[in-house]
Amino acid sequence: MIRALVPDRPVRTQAMKKLWKLAYTNTFLTSCFGRRTRKPKVEHFVDDVVRQYSDEEFRRHFRLSRRVATELIAGFASSPMCPTDNHGGKAAKSAETHLLSFIWYAANKTCMRDVADRFNLAESTVHRVLQRVADYLCTLGPTVLTFPRDLEKLSRDFEKVSGVPGVVGCIDGCYIRIQCPENKIASTYVNRHHFLSMTLQAVCDNKRRFSDVLVGSSSKIHDSRVFRLSSLAKKIPGICQGGRYHILGDELLDDSDEEEANDDVPWSKCTDSDESEEEDTEEDAALRVSTSPDERPFLLDMLPVSFLETTPWPSRNSSGSRLSS
Repeated sequence: MIRALVPDRPVRTQAMKKLWKLAYTNTFLTSCFGRRTRKPKVEHFVDDVVRQYSDEEFRRHFRLSRRVATELIAGFASSPMCPTDNHGGKAAKSAETHLLSFIWYAANKTCMRDVADRFNLAESTVHRVLQRVADYLCTLGPTVLTFPRDLEKLSRDFEKVSGVPGVVGCIDGCYIRIQCPENKIASTYVNRHHFLSMTLQAVCDNKRRFSDVLVGSSSKIHDSRVFRLSSLAKKIPGICQGGRYHILGDELLDDSDEEEANDDVPWSKCTDSDESEEEDTEEDAALRVSTSPDERPFLLDMLPVSFLETTPWPSRNSSGSRLSS
């Protein structure tokens, strides 16, 4: 009777089998790869540090005002690019974390690893965060980057700087260092400095605010051709109003020697700044003072671009910007 109550073999339930399997798997993985350790990161950086910044300290670190950052955070939070918490897994990163980590990455020319450590994120999460915010900022372009309508006031502001009447903008550009895009030929992106890059060209006003931007053209293409493929080239007749207003740029944008020169657009160009002062005319000096606001926004070193799939590559009929009058 007693023997019937105590079975010869232990009874293993389904739960016990799963427990043994889990313990064996954990032991096997630990023996092969070692015990997983948590990487030390800065916790509560936004709460304990960023929110304690004064307005001036915030601008120095993020290169824009706290008010503008707050507006961007609110806009991103209401956009479809912002992840939600209704997926049932780990809580999504906040809109504030998205924007601040992106701006820190862009403003300080740092790497993803530094952003991950500072904002307590995984490196793979940082990559996704940067892509989401970049997609959101691209949607703001058509409404934010618009050419000023009050050209008369803009020309008066420029004239106060240099004494040159009728200037409504200065145009310049720089190279953005890249890796060769997928399914592209590397030699078609090599610039005159012998490295791979895309051309960024932009128009800015006397306060160094961008009013027209194009990015994506291969730097193998001459500046004058990049301009001819831009939307600004088509807008120039309406902006200049028969020569009343001017957009200033350097002589690299003058395509008068090329077969496809546009005779409808007269050019305003100033002498290169490294030429001797003896060769300068009074007009050259004034033009150089006028174009100095456009050079300062481009004095930053070139930022590497790692996610080219989100870049709006231009075609022959696409839009952009550069010089003219």
